[in-house]
Amino acid sequence: MSTITAKSSILTPLLTSSRFKSAPLKQLAFLCGVKSSGNKDELIARLAALADARQAEPRTKKRDPLILSIDLGIRNLGFSLLAPAAASASSASSSSSSSSRPSSSPPDFRQPPRVRLHAWQRRELLGPGRPERIAEADNPERFSPASLAVVADRLTRRDILPLKPTHVLIERQRWRSGGAAGVQEWTLRVNTLEAMLHASLRTLRELGHWDGETLSVAPDRVTHFWPPVPTPEASEDSPPKTRRSRSVKGAVEEAPKKTKGKLSSKQHKIGVLTSWLARDESVILPANQDTEDAVERFRDLLTRPRRSKVAEQGLESRGSRKLDDLTDCLVQGMTWLKWEENKAFLLGNEARMYYEDPKKLDELLASSLLDDGI
Repeated sequence: MSTITAKSSILTPLLTSSRFKSAPLKQLAFLCGVKSSGNKDELIARLAALADARQAEPRTKKRDPLILSIDLGIRNLGFSLLAPAAASASSASSSSSSSSRPSSSPPDFRQPPRVRLHAWQRRELLGPGRPERIAEADNPERFSPASLAVVADRLTRRDILPLKPTHVLIERQRWRSGGAAGVQEWTLRVNTLEAMLHASLRTLRELGHWDGETLSVAPDRVTHFWPPVPTPEASEDSPPKTRRSRSVKGAVEEAPKKTKGKLSSKQHKIGVLTSWLARDESVILPANQDTEDAVERFRDLLTRPRRSKVAEQGLESRGSRKLDDLTDCLVQGMTWLKWEENKAFLLGNEARMYYEDPKKLDELLASSLLDDGI
């Protein structure tokens, strides 16, 4: 058998084999952060395209990745600047002690990556909120294309470029909310700003002023990637309602029943981030005093008792941030890094043995089954 050197050549001949069902292909797509619906041919095409893209990447990296993750909004924009962190001392010692293990042992596909947090902020692009809301009704041109172009340019040149990110992740905006037939005016405004931000960054790259990449990230894929965090309120005597979900091998499992509404998605992400911050072995490592203070303020907001609106506004004026904006941008960035980590293994030469044996692939993916619970 000839040696396979191209990553795409590992996937395409092996996955097109009739030995594979759609379920493991969907799981592979899910773990790599791409669309996991569709028939078998569509799934194979997506996975092969990912492998081709990785094969086309330059072998020598110009610099270490520095990820700017943006939760886009005109009033409430949150962003985090993060980079992959080295493995912890405990992880390194445990891996070195097990010398019998192959160097290409599979990672835990749904454990958060360790990151170094360089910035974590929330800001309003159009100035203080309350006076602006009064002026908005009297100034219909405030959100015109010309006005939003100024906002996009200022955000790009004053905020994004000075951070020198290698990748800019922008949360993909929706056109409709709650399945409604109509498109809200505010939605159009945010989508306009989103398109302008992409255009600005693309133009700067084409002109040679920036050499990074701009990527859209679907928020639903971020939300569904992380398993639900067990809540203290849940008791064994009264288990939550469940629904059936099918595993890679066809076994039927029980998953928490999906709850409706946008708020449940926000609460899920906040719960996921809270669990990361509560770990004994740090997952999020502040890189400076500002981010260390931001993490402490986030923890403080989570543990404070419910406050009146006036008291909450006072907290914000002293530097506290809105939980969901800060959560979304940080969880988005860490999820993208996890997808990249998964792709590096699942689409690499080291994974060939799993594609050659469907049973081995089932065993590999068994610990990271798709969840229906969010």
